[in-house]
Amino acid sequence: SIGELQELFAPDNPEVIQAILQGLEEQALLDDATPFKVHSGIDTLLELEDFTNELLETTVEGNLFWKAITSNESELPINVLYGFGIEHYHLSCHRWNWEFPVLGCQNYTKVRQLINQLSGQESGQDQLWLKALNGIGISDEDLKDAIALPETVAIGNALAYWANSEPLVFLSNLGVLKRQTYHHLASYLAACERVNLESGFIDPIRELVNSNLTVESENLIHRIFQDIAHVDQQTRQRLGDQIYLFIEMYNNFCRAIWNYYSCTSDLLRRVSAL
Repeated sequence: SIGELQELFAPDNPEVIQAILQGLEEQALLDDATPFKVHSGIDTLLELEDFTNELLETTVEGNLFWKAITSNESELPINVLYGFGIEHYHLSCHRWNWEFPVLGCQNYTKVRQLINQLSGQESGQDQLWLKALNGIGISDEDLKDAIALPETVAIGNALAYWANSEPLVFLSNLGVLKRQTYHHLASYLAACERVNLESGFIDPIRELVNSNLTVESENLIHRIFQDIAHVDQQTRQRLGDQIYLFIEMYNNFCRAIWNYYSCTSDLLRRVSAL
């Protein structure tokens, strides 16, 4: 109010504030105050999650890969299960491309600390995927000579792009990826057990499920958004638009795992064989 401005800036000479405001009014530099509704980061994220769940039900949940994983009656090719682990390992190898840029974009110490914690948890998940692959005779050197499916590379490149240009888009889409991994990991483990995969592969996957690392990663993303006071309408619209694209990419990722690994005896796409 005018009274508050006078008391704060010119308590001994309130007429000065009145004169300044009158001058601004005469120059048409003042406008009537319009209501401003604060839309917090966490409110934005929760709305996106509801929207994302609806998209997932009509896309990812119905593709051949997840239908086979969640069905007790389907004949599930073993290489598809191994392929899921291989492609998730490849995807984790891209994470430095998106973690460093998003750290540089954050001006708030608390947000930066939370992202550092998220990076540490991602590293723990990487090691468990690697341990599982080592358990079926795929060495670190083998993986260095292997290339990911194009759809896996596409997700990694998209996350890296968003981390450099749209940190909120990156974090919201990373949250989708973490949520999907957690949501399906128990079903994936059950499928591995159903077809009696080697214990050297299953045990690290079971450890990943029981460790709740994916849950903790998702919770950290929630905490990051809780520290964001307001997200404007234009940004919220952009977040929703990009979710469409990411869900399509994730659906293609899952379908590609099925399409490639269900029809091949070679688990690794080796650079040396090109």
